[in-house]
Amino acid sequence: MKISIYIATSANGLISNSRNVPDWLSQEYVQGFDFHCQRTKAVIMGKTTYNILAPDYLPLKSEGTTVVLTSDMQAKSANPTVVFTRHSASAIAEMLQAKGHSEAVIIGGAATMSAFIKAGLVTDIYFVMEPVLFGGGLPLLTNIEMEVKLELKEVKKLNGNTVQLHYTIAKSS
Repeated sequence: MKISIYIATSANGLISNSRNVPDWLSQEYVQGFDFHCQRTKAVIMGKTTYNILAPDYLPLKSEGTTVVLTSDMQAKSANPTVVFTRHSASAIAEMLQAKGHSEAVIIGGAATMSAFIKAGLVTDIYFVMEPVLFGGGLPLLTNIEMEVKLELKEVKKLNGNTVQLHYTIAKSS
């Protein structure tokens, strides 16, 4: 299964400001976000990301699978695509394959991305670097003690100030 990460970062590598408000994201990021989510029809996120997006801004409305990692097994959603789980990254990938998905995109947060990278399941990362510096906020990864090599596949200028960097995860030799 191909699992990509599509994430916006500040120029200093943070994925959220200290206010945890996504008012710094460009329209081009939002368009790419929608494109990747609609193309794969399988979206993975953590509960904090879900809480920011739900209910109005969830990318999948009526078809596909939206997986939300959470320890809150009482969580409910009116959106029929949403599945709340505390399963491992590997179990989530297997569940998505069983539902007929061959690709998925992770859209946040740090713990979710970290779990899938640790499990060796991420194949691609799309960083959308926005022209902002944060004095505090959320780092891209948490509790990762490993080094992951990346191979640059594409650099794309999205607007006058925003770039998208597409990397693949380098294969270990």
